[in-house]
Amino acid sequence: MPARCLPAALFAVISAVTPATAAADPYATLGRLEGQELKRAVSTISARGHRPLSYRDLWDVLKEADRHPAKVHHVVGIYSRRAIPAECTEGKAPSSCDQKWNREHVWPKSKAFPRRDQWAHTDAHHVAAELVRCNSVRGNLDFDVGGQSYPECASRRGKGASATWEPSDAAKGQVARMLMYVAVRYEGDPLGDKTPNLELVRRLTRDGEPNLGNLCVLLRWHQRFPTTAAERERHEVVARFQGNRNPFVEQPSLAQRIWGRECGVG
Repeated sequence: MPARCLPAALFAVISAVTPATAAADPYATLGRLEGQELKRAVSTISARGHRPLSYRDLWDVLKEADRHPAKVHHVVGIYSRRAIPAECTEGKAPSSCDQKWNREHVWPKSKAFPRRDQWAHTDAHHVAAELVRCNSVRGNLDFDVGGQSYPECASRRGKGASATWEPSDAAKGQVARMLMYVAVRYEGDPLGDKTPNLELVRRLTRDGEPNLGNLCVLLRWHQRFPTTAAERERHEVVARFQGNRNPFVEQPSLAQRIWGRECGVG
């Protein structure tokens, strides 16, 4: 979406942001840190410059960040990878829309930031466009492998109490880096972000707890499916709007240094 079409207040904010290339390299200070010590240092980097968006702002941010590379005025679903008309937003879609999209929280907001004043609730580094149907089918499930195929979502969903969600290979790496970002960015409200300490764990999680699984599966996806040009472009758009950055897009090796030992990955 052209910048001139953005709400005036939002355009004024992103126009004032200094490009990241003009700033000193924040990763140069990390040295040989590993594990939890490194995680705390990366948390500080990920929070730098963060300006919380409003829930309404997310519509405009996602129309730009998730814009289809080839189809004008369309967005791309995070899991389905389908081209969806940008105007077909849930709740305000024209009657001509066959399919609608909404704001998918890749880290479910029910785990554990249900309020809109909690910064994770409106954090565009992990909120993405997706078909309403696919958002609903995924629900608040943990990520893992296996399950029944849902072709319209290019994903698999398990059944019963142990159900999990497996997106397509095209989405796995990006999803993993989004979730790793959330796990380091939110460390229990040290900066007034009104969000609890969020952690990736190696098990299934329950609704309401501030955890999400499966950490070691996500680490494998991150390593197997590296960042793409499209993912990096999305990251830059979100950073312009929101002010902060995802360290795992910029420095992928950080994931191994933080969680590798816990997951037995050398």
